[in-house]
Amino acid sequence: MKTVLFLLTVIVLVGTDLTAQSKSREIPSKKISSEKIKPFVDSLRQKILSDTLRFNRRDLSHVNGRTKNQNPYSMLITVNMKYSYRLDIVENHLVKEFVNSILDSENIESIVFIEKENTPILGGHMASEGWIFITLIPKIKLDFEVGGLKYRKGKKRKGGDNFLQRKKGEIMIRT
Repeated sequence: MKTVLFLLTVIVLVGTDLTAQSKSREIPSKKISSEKIKPFVDSLRQKILSDTLRFNRRDLSHVNGRTKNQNPYSMLITVNMKYSYRLDIVENHLVKEFVNSILDSENIESIVFIEKENTPILGGHMASEGWIFITLIPKIKLDFEVGGLKYRKGKKRKGGDNFLQRKKGEIMIRT
């Protein structure tokens, strides 16, 4: 969650700095309009489910309390600017749960897609394959713990990400 807030701050600061230098410079992104949400979500679902064939637990490394796939293939998906999912670090059944729960075009209000060429500065290695921001329709009740999501509890905000994945007995490297 801190990473998402940091990235949003960077976006705002970079945006205001770029605006001062040139009015025409923006972070290139695509907003998916309401009539195109269903086809986009359907193709995204298909891509995510076919990507699960690439999953190999041996590709995962656990450093500083975070899990990283050494052969990344998944985009960073942020839902309601609060929940962050990276699906190349979780088991296939969790990916299927995520797709069936969160990626329902009936529940989605808007989608913003940032291609991988434009994400390294904003999201670092977590968004190296692209970044999708999904905003759900207000008052939709969903279980956001799908996709292996772990909650980070704070005084003011509850949010979560699935970058804290580790099976019992796996080694975690702290530097």
